[in-house]
Amino acid sequence: MVRECVRRSECIFTAIVLLGLAAPASAQQVDAPVRFGLGYVANAPEMMAGISGTVVFPSFGGIGLYVDAKFNVDSPSREVDFLGGRTALDVENTVPGVSFRDHKDSYQAFNVALVRPVNPSLMIYAGGGVATMTRYRQYKDPTEELGRAGFFWVEAPDEEATEANLLVGLLMKITPLLHMQTGFETGPKGFTVGATFLIPRID
Repeated sequence: MVRECVRRSECIFTAIVLLGLAAPASAQQVDAPVRFGLGYVANAPEMMAGISGTVVFPSFGGIGLYVDAKFNVDSPSREVDFLGGRTALDVENTVPGVSFRDHKDSYQAFNVALVRPVNPSLMIYAGGGVATMTRYRQYKDPTEELGRAGFFWVEAPDEEATEANLLVGLLMKITPLLHMQTGFETGPKGFTVGATFLIPRID
């Protein structure tokens, strides 16, 4: 029931954004000044770090571009018990008695979207990109010669994957120089959250 409600909310949110993109621009939107923005963005819960950029051109009817790059901050590759240069297959074939304990996926994503001002306080965006997944496996060495107390992480390159990402969202004006961001993404599936700081216009 909860999953159905979440999916229904995503569909409604997506429909609102797409209808907003398709709506004709008003004269007020077309005459708006060029706006540039830089900000922080995350795809919760998988990628909690990222940067974004936004530019809106009135000469194109108020339509602009949004770009972002997101990544994990807690990848096992940053742990002291990560064994660089070794792979999961290598460990399983060469370490006697080794046993698998856990796995963790780490993502990176790059996206581009069209942005459309709806009014002076709201912009909507929709677009897509590519997300890459790197899988890490944790093992236990019974001799405790590898890792910490025998526990260690290695990369599993044969299980890496690349997937398309679709995203829609809103940029809501909080102050003249601050927009809050919210939305949905499909690869990996999650909620977009962030903040964009608008660069002051210099005439």
